[in-house]
Amino acid sequence: MGKALGETAVDHSRVKLTLKTPPQDSDYINANFIKGVCGPKTYVATQGPLANTVVDFWRMIWEYSIAIIVMACREFEMGRKKCERYWPPNGEEGVSFGPFHISCEAEQARTDYYIRTLLLEFQNETRRVYQFHYVNWPDHDVPSSFDSILDMISLMREYQEHEDVPICIHCSAGCGRTGAICAIDYTWNLLKAGKIPEDFNVFSLIQEMRTQRHSAVQTKEQYELVHRAIAQLFEKQLQKYENCANWEIADGLEY
Repeated sequence: MGKALGETAVDHSRVKLTLKTPPQDSDYINANFIKGVCGPKTYVATQGPLANTVVDFWRMIWEYSIAIIVMACREFEMGRKKCERYWPPNGEEGVSFGPFHISCEAEQARTDYYIRTLLLEFQNETRRVYQFHYVNWPDHDVPSSFDSILDMISLMREYQEHEDVPICIHCSAGCGRTGAICAIDYTWNLLKAGKIPEDFNVFSLIQEMRTQRHSAVQTKEQYELVHRAIAQLFEKQLQKYENCANWEIADGLEY
């Protein structure tokens, strides 16, 4: 299964692993960098770990100092296994994958998603990694509401505002739902930075993403979801401008 899906890693943007952990010595993982507003390696879009790729997944997290993982699928969907559990349940013993030891320090339940604080230990060094696990997004479909997706992305950016290190995003194949989250976050960052170009359009954005990761945003429904979510972001931004302008006018009248 891992081999068949390996074709999805576009060569020019693929994530290369140089951290060697015997017997895992290949530099390959089914993952691609996707550029953001400030740099070429803002996101790592990757396939959900399989039983034989979990060590590679944690090698990648460690090597690129990733502090946030967004998981947009469940372990099982429609009776099929979609992703290996690469962390232990909260309150239970830690687990080891190769030389990596992972424990769950805390878990917070929010509407449609969880935030887990994972401790990742390798060679006597421990790092905190935050996992945002969205559980109500059906494969090849869309959630009934995208408010909680926007809430999750907003909170994710409170945990990590900068683009100095990539954010890792995965679903099962690391294409459809993963691409949608990247597209929404990318546009939100453009808005916050005041860098929306005059000719901005979602179609071109996703076309560009697909040159970096095959099949980013896979279905018509996912594409529509991205459109609707981005439209809501624009509306909220416009309301902010209007409120700010009204406040300035009212403020001026006081003098």
